[in-house]
Amino acid sequence: MTGSNEWWEWDRKIALAVTEPHALHRARMIVRGVVAESAAVSDSRRGDAEIHSVNLAQGTPVTMSPRLASMLRSALWAARMTGGAVTPLDSDDTSLDADAIPPIHPIPTYLDVQIDGDTVLAPFGVNLELGATAVADTVDYAAALVTSLLGCGVLVRIDSVVATAGRSPAGGWQVPLPDRGAVELPPGSAIASHVNDVATSHIGDVTARDRWRIVTVIAPDAVWADAAAATALQRGIGALSWLEQYDLAARLVDTHGRVRTTTAWSDPKAA
Repeated sequence: MTGSNEWWEWDRKIALAVTEPHALHRARMIVRGVVAESAAVSDSRRGDAEIHSVNLAQGTPVTMSPRLASMLRSALWAARMTGGAVTPLDSDDTSLDADAIPPIHPIPTYLDVQIDGDTVLAPFGVNLELGATAVADTVDYAAALVTSLLGCGVLVRIDSVVATAGRSPAGGWQVPLPDRGAVELPPGSAIASHVNDVATSHIGDVTARDRWRIVTVIAPDAVWADAAAATALQRGIGALSWLEQYDLAARLVDTHGRVRTTTAWSDPKAA
């Protein structure tokens, strides 16, 4: 028997389930606290978000709160693992003019952002935007904190990103897939799905007939699951081999509804 609850916060749908129903209220308070803290430090839509102090520093070291430091580390790790496909640098930032930078000073990348403890040094011109990993980092942290404080098994979902911690309920954690069916999520693991807008004719150099409509990835944590799903969606026909390289359990649905899975996606109920 589990206890569950759903609500809207941070402009997103949040779902919570715990293996001990009596712990549901306290678990909800913990998750809401984590969500509020994550938004306060990382959401650049908020004028008072801590991330703005980092972006305004422009080449000067800044001491961050432990929460922002953790979220930025997650973002930089995801960038390294995906070769920059998922990046904490704002791709829409037009303040950095490549023609204004001398050739001996190349355009900075995520590799140039340095963290030492809770201190970050971002090069001049860099504008950090954690939206690509903030949700995944938040569900990871929230799930781990609920289990640590309450000792129960927990599932936390924000939109299509799910993290679990602690033990599973009888029958396991059943997580619906975006198109049909569900998959049983192993305890302590995470799952994320990314869905393409099939009305768009092109994404980069990948045409509609070559790209995926849905990519779902199971990984040890939500940051990796979400980043891998987002990257695979961009890689088109090369997505399967890239996912296999990291031994990730993944399910990919193309624009014709055909399903492909990686070797690690072994649950027949998921295919």
